[in-house]
Amino acid sequence: MHKIEYILVKSLFSIFQKLSFQSGKRAGQVLAILIGTIFHYRRRVVVKNLHLVYGQKLPGPKKQLLHAIYRNFAYLWMEVLQSPRLTRKNLEERIRLHNREVIDKALEKGKGLILISAHLGNFEWIAHLFAFLGYRMNAIAKRQSNPYVNAFIEKVRTRSGTQVIYTKDATREGIRVLNKNEILGFVADQDARHRGVFVEFMGQPSSTAVGPAVFHLRSAAPICMIIVIRRDYGRFDVYFEDVLDALPEAQKITDRRIQEITQLHTSKLEKWIRQYPQQWFWTHRRWKTQPEEFSAKRESE
Repeated sequence: MHKIEYILVKSLFSIFQKLSFQSGKRAGQVLAILIGTIFHYRRRVVVKNLHLVYGQKLPGPKKQLLHAIYRNFAYLWMEVLQSPRLTRKNLEERIRLHNREVIDKALEKGKGLILISAHLGNFEWIAHLFAFLGYRMNAIAKRQSNPYVNAFIEKVRTRSGTQVIYTKDATREGIRVLNKNEILGFVADQDARHRGVFVEFMGQPSSTAVGPAVFHLRSAAPICMIIVIRRDYGRFDVYFEDVLDALPEAQKITDRRIQEITQLHTSKLEKWIRQYPQQWFWTHRRWKTQPEEFSAKRESE
């Protein structure tokens, strides 16, 4: 079964990397209709999440909002399939960087950089751009259960120079790359289950990964946030924000500091999602894990 899945994934990449970006856009539009209108992919999850955050006052007419969410979702996966087409030239034409000096100044500290991103716009292409621009980019990722697919996806992600660090090795390898003054990238907007810390996100208690906070305290490296906003298929504006400056030295890791740091970068992300709600992954079961007292309250209501 693993080999069949691998052949399917490899075939999809082979087909779509040969298409122009304009053809990829048209295919994305068709895919959006299929998953959003015909198959209703995770529609209950999307609608539940939207009403959980906004109540009955959604940020736009429901039908148009759902269409925009599924279009962004479909565009992203088509862009991922077309990522073997990426070169430094076409990436620089399609991605506009804003406040790039934020990451350059952070790296001047010589302590590496913890870079937090989210499932907003297209987070996959940015790693390729960073590598093409000469930054030493290392992305923490979860290993796929299918070893053949995992090896293939890793090859696609690393072809431009980005290195993948799997979660099992994150503690050791993360400190090593920061000590080399490289970038350590996190996608930190998914449900972290029992391994996370609860902070407020979009008005809800949200189990959130502690990795950025822990690495900041252990390494003294600064934290920055990268936000990718879609202008069109394969075209983005990328913004950088400071989150925390470099520390004079590594500090003691406490629950209070982890909570404070995690809430800080989560709140910064929320600001962008509320501005561009149609570009976030509402298909995630972001609030599946809840504090025991909050879950008990919901059940009693």
